[in-house]
Amino acid sequence: MINPSNMRKIMTKRTIALIAGLAFATACKDAITIPDLNNVSSSLLATGLNRASVQLLTTGLLRQDRSNWSEAYIIFSGSMARDMYRMDTSEPRWITQTIGGQTDPTSFVGGGLWTGYWVAIKASNNLIDNIGTASDLSASEQAATVGFAQTFKALQYWHVLEMRDSLGAPVAVDQPIGAPAAPFVCKPDVMAYISALLDSSYTNLQTAVTASTAFPFLLPAGFTQAGDYSTPAAFALWNRGIKGKIEYYRGMDHTHPNVPSFATAITALTQALGALDPATLENTPYYTYSTASGELENPFAGDANVYMNPSASGGIQAGDLRAAKIVPASPNSLDGVTSSAQMAFAVASNPANLTRPMPILKNAELILLRAQAEIESGLLPAATADVNFVRTNEGGLPGLGTFASVAAGRAAVLYEKRYSMLFESAQRLVDLRAYGEFNSTFLTKELPGDTFQSALPLPQSEINARGGVTPAVSCP
Repeated sequence: MINPSNMRKIMTKRTIALIAGLAFATACKDAITIPDLNNVSSSLLATGLNRASVQLLTTGLLRQDRSNWSEAYIIFSGSMARDMYRMDTSEPRWITQTIGGQTDPTSFVGGGLWTGYWVAIKASNNLIDNIGTASDLSASEQAATVGFAQTFKALQYWHVLEMRDSLGAPVAVDQPIGAPAAPFVCKPDVMAYISALLDSSYTNLQTAVTASTAFPFLLPAGFTQAGDYSTPAAFALWNRGIKGKIEYYRGMDHTHPNVPSFATAITALTQALGALDPATLENTPYYTYSTASGELENPFAGDANVYMNPSASGGIQAGDLRAAKIVPASPNSLDGVTSSAQMAFAVASNPANLTRPMPILKNAELILLRAQAEIESGLLPAATADVNFVRTNEGGLPGLGTFASVAAGRAAVLYEKRYSMLFESAQRLVDLRAYGEFNSTFLTKELPGDTFQSALPLPQSEINARGGVTPAVSCP
């Protein structure tokens, strides 16, 4: 594990399956140190793109985004959310700094899940800022490329907030070399920025749809793994799903709740989903993996140290088909915690786990997000129908009666999201925060120093890059 405190500069680009070179940016700025003569370089950005280099930059962006869906992302968020542990005899901080006490911002935990997101944002900006120089692409092809890059750029900002929450983030990072570090802005303003970025992306994608233009680059097999997201039209609908997710959480913000966002979320999610179909519940772009030389295997494959928190393995209802994600294991105790269950796709004896694809944002989650927005809007019959659609079709469980209250709806949707998206994202961490459930009333104190930590601190490397001053943000 790389200690992020030694990574004060951020890579400016990634290209195809190989790492694209040694280009770094301090505090979200650019500074080339060694040119990369084998792949797309900053000098090429200065002289102009073409169809081939757009392909390389797009592939590099997607590779970085896939790298950001890492073992650390799932384990840090899942540990705080009481879904899992990583019980490693040589590294107790997987437990002690997620549920055992406050996280050290200089450690691989407190300093992690930061740099990679800015690498991907920079990769997105390389495409967005320079696409106009690709003279062999039509205007609509350029718009499709920008819309694609903007969508993945928005996802990176969301991941920053998933892990840092109210600490906010810098957004004006697309600056010249030598410019001052971009200021941090508060979480509600970052959310508004993400939402606007997704709308801009959607507009650009619609330009391509109107012109019947395909993406001017090939996409990985994961974009047709379950459903076909390889066209601007289909990808634009997935963009609306992300928009709906962001708008729902804008509505749930504790300091500045934006109540109109619930209606916006319902509209966007309904557009993304269309008519509900049980056969499409798992549809989404997927991260795909390979055992080929130079490629990336599923980051969980064969990690025998990953165990389930007993609250997750023991909380699934009898008869729930999603229990197939959980496998019994010999009891193991370490650093004050005990578990006797593991997740199925981390079992080392199953070679299929090496190449198991992982969903990014699937329809089942979009349906449950719409249910959440409906619950907060008082549309309890509609919310019940959405929850039951996932519950009966994915879980094989009997449907629930119409929710009698917002609290009942929240409890039901928390259960369905936990087991439909188990080990797929940081969604439970975000939901527990949104519902105000990070406390001893809802969770069980697991270790003496357990403070119910719900977010990681700002990495010390970022503070150091800002002259040792921790950014302070507030919204009026």
